Amino acid sequence: MVRNRVNGRWRWPGTEFVVDKFPDYSVLMCRPVKDSPEYIPWPHATNIVTIFAKTPETLDAVIRRDDCLDWTRPIMFLGVDTGCVHVIKKRCEELGSRDPNWKEDEYGILYLLHASHLAKSDLPEGLQFGEITENHAQQICGEWKYGTAESLPFSRYILRNRFPSSGVFTQDGRLVAYILYRFDGMMFSGFVHPDVRRLGLFQAVNYNMVEKLASSGQDVGLLTVEPFNAGSLASNAKLGAKKVDPNDYGHECYKFTPVLKF
Repeated sequence: MVRNRVNGRWRWPGTEFVVDKFPDYSVLMCRPVKDSPEYIPWPHATNIVTIFAKTPETLDAVIRRDDCLDWTRPIMFLGVDTGCVHVIKKRCEELGSRDPNWKEDEYGILYLLHASHLAKSDLPEGLQFGEITENHAQQICGEWKYGTAESLPFSRYILRNRFPSSGVFTQDGRLVAYILYRFDGMMFSGFVHPDVRRLGLFQAVNYNMVEKLASSGQDVGLLTVEPFNAGSLASNAKLGAKKVDPNDYGHECYKFTPVLKF
């Protein structure tokens, strides 16, 4: 996200980066600019906060500062290192909020995709790569496992602003396989229509996407999978994606809901 912001591309509008100190920072946080009309909510939450912290202790000190976060609004802490998530959990609980969906040891597994990891897959006759546009947002949200009405503005934004994507179309223009790219550099929403599965299309769109990212300066594609998502784990193993050892890195999410006061 930082690199994309510095390079002036694929930016997340209505957000800002803050550090605990500069230049020798220990905590780097991306948070929404309060009341920004530009802010594009991430699916499933109104306020998303992503955090990098070198140690749990430095993170604890930062999130207790009055100028750090707006605790009067719901917050989804996204991509928190497994070694630091307990700090977020503790602070949320101190403020009266417990995330009922959070489970111990359920963390996102990080995979790396490089063109050298994947075998290039030719498309079957009658299928071709094409451009995914904003007009496809409704379809993608309907087919995405986590798609809801709340995710539609998000999908429209990234497609309207030409974030990297890879799509396979039939000769009559029907989008049947695709993968998209998020603000944080992650590939997501990979999908292949049931009518054209087992034809190597998932491998094809991933390879095509990784090539596009490499040409723009991001050498490795990134994606995360929940440890209970057996289908995606198997798909990534088949692709040749390199799994990062969870002991070296894993990340979790935690949702804060402010307590109403009367």
